[in-house]
Amino acid sequence: MSENGKRNFRFLNVDGQWPVFEWQGLQLNEDGSLQLQTVPLLEGAELFADTEVDDNFGPAGIAVSNEGTIYFSSPNTHQVLRLDPCDGSVGPLSCTGGKGTGPGEFNTPRGLLIPEYRDSLFVVDSGNHRIQIFDPESGQLVDVWGDSTADPGPSNQPGRFDTPWTMAADDQGNVYVVDYGNKRVQKFDRAGDLVPSFWEAIDAAGVLQRPVDIAVRSSAEGIRVYIVDSELHAVFIFDDEGGQVSTAELPSGSFGEDVLIKPLGIAVRDTAVYVGDNERHAVLTFERGNEYRFIGEAIGYHAAIAALLMLDEETLLVHSGENVAPRRLSVKKGYRTTAAMWSSAIKGDNLKTAWHRAEVEMQRLSGGAHLRLFVATADQEGDAPGVDPSADNPFADPKWRRAITPTDRFANLSDVFIGGEPSGFVWIGALFSGDGRSTPVVSQIRVEFDHKGYLDHLPAIYRTDTRCSDFLLRFLSMFETLFDDVEERIVALSVLFDPESTPKDMLPWLAGWLAVELNEDWDEQRQRETIARAFEFFGRRGTAAGLREALRVFGGVNALIEEPIVNASWWSLPAESNPCGCKPSANSACNCGCSSTRDRSWEATENSVLGVTTMLVAASPQGAVLGSSATLDHSHLITNEEYGAPLFSEVAHQFNVQIYRTQLHCPETLPRVHAIIEREKPAHTEYHLCVIEPRMRVGFQAQVGKDAVVAGPPSHVLLHEGMFLDQQSSLGGEPNATVGEHSRVGVSTRVG
Repeated sequence: MSENGKRNFRFLNVDGQWPVFEWQGLQLNEDGSLQLQTVPLLEGAELFADTEVDDNFGPAGIAVSNEGTIYFSSPNTHQVLRLDPCDGSVGPLSCTGGKGTGPGEFNTPRGLLIPEYRDSLFVVDSGNHRIQIFDPESGQLVDVWGDSTADPGPSNQPGRFDTPWTMAADDQGNVYVVDYGNKRVQKFDRAGDLVPSFWEAIDAAGVLQRPVDIAVRSSAEGIRVYIVDSELHAVFIFDDEGGQVSTAELPSGSFGEDVLIKPLGIAVRDTAVYVGDNERHAVLTFERGNEYRFIGEAIGYHAAIAALLMLDEETLLVHSGENVAPRRLSVKKGYRTTAAMWSSAIKGDNLKTAWHRAEVEMQRLSGGAHLRLFVATADQEGDAPGVDPSADNPFADPKWRRAITPTDRFANLSDVFIGGEPSGFVWIGALFSGDGRSTPVVSQIRVEFDHKGYLDHLPAIYRTDTRCSDFLLRFLSMFETLFDDVEERIVALSVLFDPESTPKDMLPWLAGWLAVELNEDWDEQRQRETIARAFEFFGRRGTAAGLREALRVFGGVNALIEEPIVNASWWSLPAESNPCGCKPSANSACNCGCSSTRDRSWEATENSVLGVTTMLVAASPQGAVLGSSATLDHSHLITNEEYGAPLFSEVAHQFNVQIYRTQLHCPETLPRVHAIIEREKPAHTEYHLCVIEPRMRVGFQAQVGKDAVVAGPPSHVLLHEGMFLDQQSSLGGEPNATVGEHSRVGVSTRVG
């Protein structure tokens, strides 16, 4: 805090929106952090092309069934192949294949499709100018679109084809076919009937020259048809009626003109469009939205692209056109290699603000990720530094000052010292870079100003203004950076002692401070609740209620605890009552007018029922008294300090703990119960742990409704090593006979 009590820092990420920043090549995550935009990453080893792709290279096809079986075409071998999802084996589609014009035969098969509305495999039989439809399980031919004659040929008639290439379908069941030879795209409804209005609308717009591939995506704004044009090197967007879709940011209704060279292959998901480029030997990623900005190339794949297909929202399939299985690319595991973010003018609290430093909060950088920070200051808002996001170094303007580091080894410092003369405005820039497999993740940037640093703690001679005074301030700032984490931990030390906010891995440490033993089987919430109640537990420690609670919480058992002394009562004679309070003499009545001594009443009679509410003590409370309790071999001597002790010696400082056998289902429970009792009981007390078995034991476990449980016969004593006799022991065999209704001498009776 500054001397005037105002905050001397400012957070630049507000509500996860970074309001003062612009960026290019970065994506905003749900938690408000920024990172390099994601691109597909090839699973497995990096793949490079052996040869260049010639001008006659055409598309292939990929289709996936509901069961996960992947089908892909091999134009050069005139086959449709099947990738088994169980064992990964590759084989031809049953009952098909081989070059020919007959049913089930192919001539350069290319595009494939399994639409959502129909469990059928559509094969673009390009050389035969038709589309054959098969049952994917049996390979049986079920329909033919286009030329179904024995000697098929090209045609420009509506519903016919001249070298069809690829196809796609929307969620309404409509199928779109790229009719390459006729330079058009035809639309068919789910019954296979042509919808001529679609191409008529596109043809009237006159925007396409050579369509080569197609993809369809349904979303909240409706159905979008993406058509790749090889001569215009672009992707055009249409709706399902053939109308071109354009926005204020994308008035041409197309994208990729400045990036694509030999486009072929396209796939679409909610946030991105992927397009293959056989000049680059790369899969290019475009951000799906109003602008369709180019993000970057897929990582690890540098080969021919004949077809692309989204297997799911996480995986992109890419097919090279050969008879090898399509490769898998993880769309969220790769990252573009560079990106930048830069702020608008950040104003200080005063006309002349002493800017100190900008500090970045981010995840720990991995080996291939880097972050470079830049700052600039000025007195006028219009004197802003320039930024060129398309350049290799967007911060080449000399107004920018890069973070000063001793060597490149320290180039990834998470803060930059601003310094310089006090000024009215500051600008912050950050350059993100990576190897495609890792990224910096920045969650916050904090700007400090009017900072009281370590320089104020040095002798006055070091604070004298010199030409190099700024050097000492920068030098000390480096040490502040090193100790920032320690200082923040000290400031936030109270958090560690709060069971609700302390980190999970600190819970055992906090429990140790409070002498609370945590069970490693407890979940995190129960551990926090137990620590929070530690003082409550300690307040009742040493009492029956406290012990019962400890056994429930730490031992997992509900115990019954009895203290014999609470239920003990001794025989005492009733006392004569004297309601008037006077003291009559032996020969006269009270002078207050109350009854004579012959009309006596008695009090405390409820404690005098011999054998019912009373008990005899083990010895005389006052010890041996001559003429009274001094009986040979039946008396003992006690001191004055021990007077009355025999009344309590048999029951004092003792208690019973009773637990039902059903609660001791785990072998470790009983030892844990003993340990808890030893830990929680007062040191001078003794206890007896009674396990309530499913039987009634007279004199020991016979309180009906409390500890008496009636069940089967007791178990018999077995002779073995370590056996012992106790209250639960009983002899086996049939019981001796008793005289009664069913006793028959010599038959059902036995003596012994």
